[in-house]
Amino acid sequence: MKKTIGLFVAAAMAAGLAAADRVQLSLAANILVPADSAYRDVYGGGPFMPELKAACFLAGGFYAWAGYGWISADGLTPVLKEPAESRQGFLAAGAGYSRPLAGGWGLGGELGLARVAYREETLGKDVSGSALGLAVNGVLRRDLGARFFILLQAGYLYGKKTIEDAAVRFGGVKVGLGAGVRF
Repeated sequence: MKKTIGLFVAAAMAAGLAAADRVQLSLAANILVPADSAYRDVYGGGPFMPELKAACFLAGGFYAWAGYGWISADGLTPVLKEPAESRQGFLAAGAGYSRPLAGGWGLGGELGLARVAYREETLGKDVSGSALGLAVNGVLRRDLGARFFILLQAGYLYGKKTIEDAAVRFGGVKVGLGAGVRF
């Protein structure tokens, strides 16, 4: 049994070394400017949105990526001033392209599909569900050595769904700072 575990660990380490610098993980802190004006009226204009992303570089600067970001906001309904609570999660995946620039800088762009899961509790109602949409990102990266980097990103998340005869838009413009590691 110990031999099997040892072989498995050795194989995993060898695979990781063979894929050196092909996989990267990043964590970013974003501010989201919601696309829906009714959402902004209740919850404000810039909720904090943490985002975790993984990318696997394929060839020639192209890569596949997947990420998850979420927002959680509390507010008051505009007229009745009743408490409201909103939770949204954005699971996205797609393709990207990264181009190295001089001096350890890099520039990239991403396009993908997004699934927005939402839940809102207000006025004694609990509404939840999901919607499909798009994710577009631009990334400016600064390498801090061979493995670590920081990034500045801007993007747009978009999803739309009709809920109780009202068209609701999810996501919006996001801007953030982050850090990551390559392995």
